[in-house]
Amino acid sequence: MSYALERTLPATQDLDWLPTHLKAVRWTVAGAIWTALGGTLIAFAAITKGHIFFVWGKGIGAVALGGYYAGDRAARAILRGRLSRIARGAADLRMLSREADGEVLHVRGRVRAKETISALLDEQRCVYRRVTLALSGQRAVHEAAVDFSLVDDSGELVTVQVEGARLLVKDPKLVPAPYEALPALQSLELPPRFAQTLAKSVQRRDQGKRHEWVRAGEVLLQDGDVVELVGYKTRVADQSVQVLERETPMRAVLRSGRELPLLISPIEESLRQLAAAAQKREDALPPATEQKALPPH
Repeated sequence: MSYALERTLPATQDLDWLPTHLKAVRWTVAGAIWTALGGTLIAFAAITKGHIFFVWGKGIGAVALGGYYAGDRAARAILRGRLSRIARGAADLRMLSREADGEVLHVRGRVRAKETISALLDEQRCVYRRVTLALSGQRAVHEAAVDFSLVDDSGELVTVQVEGARLLVKDPKLVPAPYEALPALQSLELPPRFAQTLAKSVQRRDQGKRHEWVRAGEVLLQDGDVVELVGYKTRVADQSVQVLERETPMRAVLRSGRELPLLISPIEESLRQLAAAAQKREDALPPATEQKALPPH
């Protein structure tokens, strides 16, 4: 299947696209962890006369890399909270067609799938998937997506072109990847070192030897999810749009631009999740008792 977006890269490169001021946040958080680590190492080195580096060398490297990932998490969290500040302002989907082309706009709506792709770790369907992989101190991130529509409560619809987009979500919980998902994972264009490590892990597993298994977590953007988007507004011809005679039917589009990728942030409690929670609470309530009508005065 052909995707409008597909990328697989080392996790250390996942936020290389960040604006300069947010890159500073990323490095500030990582730097704070590294500074604390450095002070601890100096103290232990003095006590152990340098033997700490021989005993805990691998662990020190893991903590240092953890500082890098902590900086990434902080930058993503801040970016999710500042989406409206990045754009010129919030726009109503009903008025989007009147906005000037090339403007960076902030909108909110519900995902409407035109087509879907499969998740990698199970059989769910989605319009955007983001998979985080971890193995032997290495991390990789895979993303794939197809174009979709965004619709509001009035039924107004805009097209979302995902090429170059970024999904701003919290890191998923990593668990051992199901063995059934291995062919799909190995088919990805993984970073060379990660791919080699994964191949060795699979080989040792098949030989019945002790091995470290790949851990994975996946975040899906699915039909019906409510999201916030920041993107450049443009228009494309669309014969499904109703217009007056002699007018060219045009559909508003949100996409990535030269200065900023399309940013997609699922709202923490989407309406789909809220509806499910409300139904669960309703099912837990005791049956309502019938009340007798009060006698007239």
